[in-house]
Amino acid sequence: MANYKRPGIFVDETLNPIITNEIPSGEFVAAFVGEHDYGPAAPTLIRNWADFISLFGGFGDGTHLLPFAVHQFFANGGRSCYIVRAVAADATAAEAVLKDRQSGEGVNPKEVLRLKVKAPGAFGNGIEVSVTDAGTGAGRFNLTFKIGGDTATGPQERFNDVSCDPTDVRNVVAMVNSPDTGSKFVEATYLGGTPWKGDKTPSVTVGQLLAGGADGTVQPDLSAAAELLEETNEVLNVNLPGISDAAIINPVIDWAERYGYAFLVVDTPELPDATPTETAVSKLKEMSPLSNTGTTPVPLRASSYAALYGPWVLTADAAVAAVGATRLLPPGGALMGQFAKFDVEYGPHRTPAGQEAALRSVYSTQFRFADSQLDELNQAGINVIRRVPNAGFCVMGGRTVKAGYPDRYVAVRRFLIHVRKLLVESTSYAVFQPNTPDLWASLAAIVTQRLTELTQAGQLKGNSPETAFRVVCDESNNTQQTVANGEVHIDVGIALTRPAEFIGIHIGQFEGGGTATESL
Repeated sequence: MANYKRPGIFVDETLNPIITNEIPSGEFVAAFVGEHDYGPAAPTLIRNWADFISLFGGFGDGTHLLPFAVHQFFANGGRSCYIVRAVAADATAAEAVLKDRQSGEGVNPKEVLRLKVKAPGAFGNGIEVSVTDAGTGAGRFNLTFKIGGDTATGPQERFNDVSCDPTDVRNVVAMVNSPDTGSKFVEATYLGGTPWKGDKTPSVTVGQLLAGGADGTVQPDLSAAAELLEETNEVLNVNLPGISDAAIINPVIDWAERYGYAFLVVDTPELPDATPTETAVSKLKEMSPLSNTGTTPVPLRASSYAALYGPWVLTADAAVAAVGATRLLPPGGALMGQFAKFDVEYGPHRTPAGQEAALRSVYSTQFRFADSQLDELNQAGINVIRRVPNAGFCVMGGRTVKAGYPDRYVAVRRFLIHVRKLLVESTSYAVFQPNTPDLWASLAAIVTQRLTELTQAGQLKGNSPETAFRVVCDESNNTQQTVANGEVHIDVGIALTRPAEFIGIHIGQFEGGGTATESL
């Protein structure tokens, strides 16, 4: 408060900062959901393959497809992704209980600190805990977790000079359980009760293994695991590596539509190598609701929030050291890397397909189809990976599993998801603002600004804002009744671009008054 010393009128000035909203880049974040024998079960963001090794143990025993999909993702230009490790309902988490330092005749040490692995699984039985004296005062100690037991390459987590004292600034429970700087694997619970005393400190121990972790016997619920991604509040490309069962995929499609910010990349099934190509075409078409209108087998649900990709691809086997080793893998991991690359280089309005989407480290595909078979598969909404001369193995399709324009195209649906996120985040400041014409004008202005930016970036059809979009937020769609209901309505129309799916070249010859033509 100012200190006024003489009579008069005093004026000061306070300027509120202009509301700005960070513009989403348009890059979808990849997300992989699957089974694995190691690592966290909650959605976990990683930024490179080294992160996956540290948190999820790399390829493990090589029986699960999740790590191979993640490796292919980063090999094909991916930059970051969420991992959701699905676990069985009857899986249990390993734990250890440390006892305190009370001693003396007739005194039994009591439990003081429980350490429990955050995620269920037998991998937790390989985590070692050590307690040593910090040497900085009574009741202070160092706590170390060694992940992977006595292996030299396993990561370690150290919490030095900590205390069980709830009032201590270096309280061990707070530090271990911190979401930012705490343990990635273990959570702590204090069992010593109150009041705290110096002898309520864990006894010195070296290399004590956690125990009781089990993988369980029930099949993990992959659909429920995928829905955990909603807590990220990110715009997502989602893949369940190698999963083509409609009973699993259809609930995920339902969730993607409800969530509104997820697009599902679906792998077609792996088939025996001796399968004739005609049979392979039939099996792939059975997945698509555009070609299978029956119920045996059940196809995917018709939706523009999902797209089918196949066949499987032959790649270098990164899990073994043998030179020239190969492995047949579902294409989703490599495709998600190409999606990420296209988002960065062009934007979500571009179809991640064609010669620019050549898959890296792919030597062949499980099947090679004739032109007539490619016609069938494309009409069924199956995006086929095939060899393109002078380019490599590329995905040559950009359709969703929904018939009809405009959102039968992957690029259209993903762009609409991006626009939805962009406008929601740009207008979120308006909630609980006075519902007046000033607010309507403000909302119309900021939506117009965002759509103008998309137009200037070439992501909307039209050379000017007047031809690319329209925005209405005024008394025509905000009546006295809607205002009384606490509602604000913004009507937005956008001119969408569509991919050039078919290129027709028409060659004509004129010779001696005769004309011959040929269409390619």
